[in-house]
Amino acid sequence: MVDESAPATTPDELMLELMDLVALAFPEPLARMRVHFGPDDQGQRPALRDLDGHARPGQPKRPELGFHDHAVLGGINELLGDFADATERQGGVRVLAGRLDFEEADDGARNAFLVRADADGEHVVMTRRYDKSELRWLLWTGPLFARLNATEERERAQRTEVEALIAGTTRFAIDLQQGTITFSGAGHADLLLEVELLGSWSADTQRFLWGFANDQAPERLRRKVEGLRQASTAWGLRALSEGSFGCPEPCAERLARHAAVEIGAQGVYRAPFSSSQGSGFLYLALGAAQPR
Repeated sequence: MVDESAPATTPDELMLELMDLVALAFPEPLARMRVHFGPDDQGQRPALRDLDGHARPGQPKRPELGFHDHAVLGGINELLGDFADATERQGGVRVLAGRLDFEEADDGARNAFLVRADADGEHVVMTRRYDKSELRWLLWTGPLFARLNATEERERAQRTEVEALIAGTTRFAIDLQQGTITFSGAGHADLLLEVELLGSWSADTQRFLWGFANDQAPERLRRKVEGLRQASTAWGLRALSEGSFGCPEPCAERLARHAAVEIGAQGVYRAPFSSSQGSGFLYLALGAAQPR
């Protein structure tokens, strides 16, 4: 059921969402991006035709975050239809054929242009300048990619070390009140480790929840990841400081592994969970071994 009391999404907000999705369609952040569209088969809504862009030299490569191309392109296509509805609702303008141009300015702002294409040529029908402060809303940015790239090697090493540490175990038991996880298995001495809650991902909502935003977890299990949040307030790092957002599970795991490196953990254990409230994964930062 649609909540008719909820405010309609504005063209300004939808253009920010488009910028974020387009960033996931290219291997590096772009200084200029163009979204070309034309009428769909019914001639009622715009449909994606092509994407192109230009990156400044020296930009960090986009790490693998689990966003599939077909999902990204499908999301852009859906947003184009929503954008046409929003511009018609707000300003009486509905463009079915043309393009959206986004260009980065020298001061870090972005200029956006809605261009209509018809028999008379191309015409700019809407412009918008996004100050750098407004662009803090974006999740998938060059600064985030640089941060993740910087810890990638250590993340891989931690994964190997944790696999060796728990080799031979077949079961685990988590006690969040005590802040521990126990690994056990036939012929294997129990291994008790301290943990911190990095975050969790829900298969039902397809959302990642950082540990610092999980009010159900004991406060002491959130201290270090809260410290990471406080250290990640610079522009472009919203994905490290926003409490919850939608993303595929591999993206949630990658963010958690980055966090484990940043807080000095031994590594990450990706623990599946299933209950009447839903299913998904907990990402636990592993700490020191505890005596039994």
